[in-house]
Amino acid sequence: MAKLLLIDGSSLLHRAFFALPLLSNKDGVFTNAVHGFMMMFNRVIAEESPDYLAVCFDKSRHTFRNRMFAEYKGTRSETPVELRGQFELIKEVLDASGVRWLEMDDFEADDLLGTLARRGAAQGFRVDIYTGDRDIFQLVDDNTTVFWTRKGISDIERIDEAAVRERYGVTPPHLADLKGLMGDSSDNIPGVAGVGEKTAVKLLSQYGDLETLYEHSDELKGKLAERITSSRDMAFLSRDLATIRCDAPVTEEWNELAFDPDKDKSDLSALYARLGLHQLMRRLKPADVSGKSKKAQPSAPIDDPDRPWPEEGETDATEIAVEAPAPAVDVCVLLFQDGKLTLMPPGGEPVALDDTKAYAALLADGSVPKITFDAKEIIKHLAGDGLHLCGVTDDVLLAAYLIDPSRGEYLASELLSEYGLPAADPVRFLPALCQKLRETLASRNMTKLYTDMELPLSEVLARMELAGIRVDAGRLQEMSVELAEASDKYQSRIYQQAGHEFNINSPKQLCAVLFEELGIPPLKKTRSGYSTDAEVLETLALTQPICRDILDYRFVTKLRSTYTEGLSRLVSSDGKIHTCFKQTVTATGRLSSVEPNLQNIPIRQEEGRRIRRVFMPDEPGDYRLAADYSQIELRVLAHISGDAKLRQAYVDEEDIHARTASEVFGVPIDQVTPDLRRAAKAVNFGIVYGISSYGLSRDLGVSRNEAQQYIDRYLARYPEVAAYQARVILEAKEKGYVETLFGRRRYLPDLLSRNFNLRSFAQRVAMNAPIQGSAADIIKLAMIAVDRDMRRRGLASKMLLQVHDELIFNVPEGELEIMKELVRQHMEHAVELSVPLTVDVKAGHDWYAMEEI
Repeated sequence: MAKLLLIDGSSLLHRAFFALPLLSNKDGVFTNAVHGFMMMFNRVIAEESPDYLAVCFDKSRHTFRNRMFAEYKGTRSETPVELRGQFELIKEVLDASGVRWLEMDDFEADDLLGTLARRGAAQGFRVDIYTGDRDIFQLVDDNTTVFWTRKGISDIERIDEAAVRERYGVTPPHLADLKGLMGDSSDNIPGVAGVGEKTAVKLLSQYGDLETLYEHSDELKGKLAERITSSRDMAFLSRDLATIRCDAPVTEEWNELAFDPDKDKSDLSALYARLGLHQLMRRLKPADVSGKSKKAQPSAPIDDPDRPWPEEGETDATEIAVEAPAPAVDVCVLLFQDGKLTLMPPGGEPVALDDTKAYAALLADGSVPKITFDAKEIIKHLAGDGLHLCGVTDDVLLAAYLIDPSRGEYLASELLSEYGLPAADPVRFLPALCQKLRETLASRNMTKLYTDMELPLSEVLARMELAGIRVDAGRLQEMSVELAEASDKYQSRIYQQAGHEFNINSPKQLCAVLFEELGIPPLKKTRSGYSTDAEVLETLALTQPICRDILDYRFVTKLRSTYTEGLSRLVSSDGKIHTCFKQTVTATGRLSSVEPNLQNIPIRQEEGRRIRRVFMPDEPGDYRLAADYSQIELRVLAHISGDAKLRQAYVDEEDIHARTASEVFGVPIDQVTPDLRRAAKAVNFGIVYGISSYGLSRDLGVSRNEAQQYIDRYLARYPEVAAYQARVILEAKEKGYVETLFGRRRYLPDLLSRNFNLRSFAQRVAMNAPIQGSAADIIKLAMIAVDRDMRRRGLASKMLLQVHDELIFNVPEGELEIMKELVRQHMEHAVELSVPLTVDVKAGHDWYAMEEI
């Protein structure tokens, strides 16, 4: 099969420029970008041996996309003057190398790459694209692979369809849909305001593409529904801006792109001499082709403990080939990537750990310090072979996550390049990277958070995932049948009231039935028509039975597809579901659960709660024990804010929601009704999340003016809370981040944004992140303490799940009393605050039927 190699010239020249220190020849002509580009180019050519080759450049910043949206790429900074002239130099070098380069008016390099890639694939070529631009990922398919330079010019990652799905949660053709929702700040693509990557991925996972999402937009709720429906045009425009054109008028024939590696290089040698690129010139000589280049020592990209990680262009790694620093002789290094385990024993060479038992003694030796990448997965992998891992002193994945949680799981591998350490052989460089990360953690007073919380927690989570939670497959199937029958029942009732059958899941058809045929007055109009979202239907259901049936139909249908059928597919051969707890995903420090998400089992409606019945004890007679922090975030707020009245209410063990209702609504506490208490609960938790009068008015069904009065009365009652909110925003603006009680940081650059919506959201995050993050940290400490005590006592009980503020255990009958006290003790004393932490403990023979004990 012929191979077509495509290179994103504009992207990679930028990468090379920022990766290398400024170089110039004797005439003052800057050459560092050309030097770095050609170093990488030579390596790629040697590895790829292409039959056809093209390098594509942007000709101008203004293309057809700017006519669609004038602000497209409007936030990009000007090209440095030291780089501008090097674009013409690299084209001159490519000409002398016999390499065809392309650029075109009105089109970006991406469009030329896309056009050539599709033509090549249609011709039956194998297509490889080298770029530093993630937009190119949408071109990936069975015939096309992207090689992405993540940072600098040395760290190159192979991106195929599986890598795209793993990284973004969508397939390559839907990356443009993803940008349509979440936007792209680097290209100034707006997307849907308030929708980030996590929400966008979730929506596309559920609906597939923008068209289907908007067909079902009435199924969305709350603020998300408002954001999506009000931004339809912008979403589709954003997708169009992000979509690579594959039909650019490229006229070159294949014979013009044929690559001849034996072309005479005399012109190139002369050009290198003129530019002072003597190292490249020497490589043209046969004797020096295989020689290794030397590397200047890079300076660490992190030198200020109070600054975020550097943006692209601030690193200064210089070349490709480097010598690995020698690790300490007594350190064992373990790397788990792509399902494969690599080990570098003390003083030895890296080996692929196919035969783990040969190293059983070393792995279990706690006296040998071990530096890992993804310790949790390593522990699980070794457990499959009946082996134990002891002596883990560092996990580069966790350390990197703590330093910059916004970059999550990908940060550690990206840092190899940022520090000038190539990712091609990362196991050799983990000790050096670990040392850098340790220094940064120490400079930010985060070492204890790392060593005493996140590291030991990874072992706890590994044990929880290995334990799994038993599922009654028969009961799950019965519930699926019951839900299907319920769905059919509601569907029949809807058809009967409508007078005919129609597609209930079609917003267009549903609008026609409700508002035209039945004459029901519509409540809300969107750009695409009248809304049939849940909020509208809930209001109409008070007087229109068909709307209640539609809501019930949607609910049982979702329960069946997401839970009874979805869970059935995830039951392992041992009869259990083994969820995966992601420790390095959220910016707040909270854990997340995936495959499946067992933190999101419905509990508000009885039909949803019944799903919990399928989760059974490990053995007949065993118990499920659940321990739940009571109002932990409000208690953390009382502690952090220092509000005397709020603290005293908890010290006196008052009903805080009833107390708030009394204060906010102006009634004696003994006259607070259940409805007033529920409203006060919304105010209490709304304050924690920095809720606006608009949000509270919607939650309570009152006017914005009335909602604002509730907020004002609350803050007047608890003045230190108001002072805390103002103080934390001010401090965050000054420092650029907020912290939990334990030093976990969250950076908030949007606090200084000119965009009101982004700035307002960042302010709400600044108020909430220290509270939510501290609550997450507290339960992590509790998990570690409980797990340690359970193992010390040799108990058979197992910790199974963490559902935010709640821990779920499997407990043999004979250990129920022990576990009740053990869990409560460690949870309530995980940390000493100025207010008491209280825990509600329940137990039962399944997750559904549980009573307080």
